Amino acid sequence: MALEVVPCLVCGDSAQAPVCRKFNLEIVRCKRCGFVYASPRLTKDDLWTRYSSTYFWDEYLPSYGVQDGKFDLRDFDIRYHAMLEMVATRVSPPGDLLEIGAGAGFFLKAAERAGWRVAGTEILEAAIGFAGSRLGLEIRQEAAEQLGAPDDSADVVAMFEVIEHLLDPRVVLERLRGVLRPGGLLVLSTPNFNSLSRIALGDGWAVLSPAEHVYYFTKGSLRQVLTRAGFSDVEFIRRHGGQGLFETMNPRHTHTPEKMRTAVYRSFVEYLGPALVGRVQSWGLGDTLFCFARSR
Repeated sequence: MALEVVPCLVCGDSAQAPVCRKFNLEIVRCKRCGFVYASPRLTKDDLWTRYSSTYFWDEYLPSYGVQDGKFDLRDFDIRYHAMLEMVATRVSPPGDLLEIGAGAGFFLKAAERAGWRVAGTEILEAAIGFAGSRLGLEIRQEAAEQLGAPDDSADVVAMFEVIEHLLDPRVVLERLRGVLRPGGLLVLSTPNFNSLSRIALGDGWAVLSPAEHVYYFTKGSLRQVLTRAGFSDVEFIRRHGGQGLFETMNPRHTHTPEKMRTAVYRSFVEYLGPALVGRVQSWGLGDTLFCFARSR
């Protein structure tokens, strides 16, 4: 497989220090600003081999609780209620909501049921087919880097657990800023490199997977990338109703379940997690960075 060396997304420097090696690929830290990313990394064609029909049916759908194609839309209304409420306090529906990397369309369907006019993009053909046949959604097969949505066409753009996969997040964010109407809202989430789970699980943390995740953000680095792409009023949400114990610190999300440190962290979460989850969220140590930003 072909590999490409890339400079730091945040500061542009090329000096790197090794962080870890997984699946015969390197994760490095920028010597200048400390940002963590994959380099040398796989090229787009090799990265995209991960997103097959088998992945969709055997991994993606089960992760949403969908077995044998069976689901209840009310479960997704509940799942996304807190998130949609937070969006509505900043931009009120009805309005135009675009999701990048919409997957099977469960968030979009919940948003539609909450009063939004929705549209989405996705690269996985099986997901697009599922969204159309099972949810009645029209999702375009389109990479984020080639987004064809018109300028000033959306009030809200959502991008959940996508930015860490993109080869050039800054180009995508600049394009999204153009798609948003003035003062429009970007809603974004990505794994938190400064999470308690990453600290506890070390290299075994499953997010450290350079065959699919090529960037690893902290609150500071994500804010810098958003600001340089032209967004303002970047606001991080540490606690909300959709973040429970295992969304905050998940000891099962690991490539090394057999290791002692994994067992210790699992016990910690099981016994002390319920009492500490609020503090972990308040300290910004949860598994996910969740933020809003405004187009200028």
